[in-house]
Amino acid sequence: MNAMRQPAVSVLVPIYNVEKYLRQCLDSIVGQTFKDLEIILINDGSKDGSLDIVKEYAARDDRIKVIDKPNEGYGKTMNRGLEAARGEYIGIIESDDWVEPDMYEKLYALAKSHDLDVVKSSFIPFNDQTGRDERIPKMPECDVERIINPRQNPTIFYYQSCIWSAIYKRDFLNENGIRFLGSPGASYQDTGFNFKVWAMADKAYFTNTPLIHYRVGHAGQSVKSKEKVFCVCEEFEEIERYLSSRPPLFKKMEKIFNRAKFHSYSWNLGRLDGENRDAFLQRMQAEFVSVMKSGAIDFTGMTSKNRLKFLKAVYPNSNWLKIKYMLGNLTRWLVKDRLRSGYMETRILFGLIPIRKKSLTIRGAE
Repeated sequence: MNAMRQPAVSVLVPIYNVEKYLRQCLDSIVGQTFKDLEIILINDGSKDGSLDIVKEYAARDDRIKVIDKPNEGYGKTMNRGLEAARGEYIGIIESDDWVEPDMYEKLYALAKSHDLDVVKSSFIPFNDQTGRDERIPKMPECDVERIINPRQNPTIFYYQSCIWSAIYKRDFLNENGIRFLGSPGASYQDTGFNFKVWAMADKAYFTNTPLIHYRVGHAGQSVKSKEKVFCVCEEFEEIERYLSSRPPLFKKMEKIFNRAKFHSYSWNLGRLDGENRDAFLQRMQAEFVSVMKSGAIDFTGMTSKNRLKFLKAVYPNSNWLKIKYMLGNLTRWLVKDRLRSGYMETRILFGLIPIRKKSLTIRGAE
């Protein structure tokens, strides 16, 4: 590749002790139908044979650039890659995943045709234990195959981060100072990056076409580590710092921020047990009691059932909520809330008769 010419897409691959999966990942990238790639492999101090594999691939493909460094953790590793990247757009691929042959051809074509800040696809979860694909997650119809402003579509903030199924305009990331939190370890560092992207993007595009295979269920996944109890809290502290440095943005985003925070905290709570769970739950409740008192949380698009679950998590000892929860279960036999095509619909008589329809799009959230 001509060193002076800007590549269309820089693909960043963070690598740490993944020799078992690395060849499948790299084969899927170098074999792309779209050839105008810069492939940056960042070895974060691997102790297995990963570095030897990286060097082997670099020796036969001049699009590959290798960064070999001591172990620093995922956040600093990704930031090293972002600083080194020269592409017009940047993609991120986890080294235990693999991509469809035409992934970057499709994403780049969309990005260029609409001058997008971000373009994102769906993905195929692959269970490493069963050897089978799982159900493909899909975005609501109202959010896909069109240009959207994420600040006007808050549901975007509540989906799984999956930062690796997208490409990002490099100038957009640099101009807005969007980087990863450089804390040690590798849990949840995509959370802060993902939120910053949606908070700052003016033009995003989602497609429900699955273009990447996301490996789940293998022992090496760092998010499974119970030692990292409060990593998710550090990510939301970083998001709050980022938003607070932009006061008008923070004012508009505070309720969305707290809703996204609750989703992530709830997921983290579900993977913990024993003393770790008790300690995290205590912190979670303390933070969200304050949020509830201030009213700074977005309940847009939340069904009555999920809103009650939220309140039970924040006020677990409330007898009134326990009674309301039981009554709510009876009421939901007759009254049903559901998300559909960008609206929250309320129906009665077992969901047969619609009585209310409310748009989930926020107008004027520029």
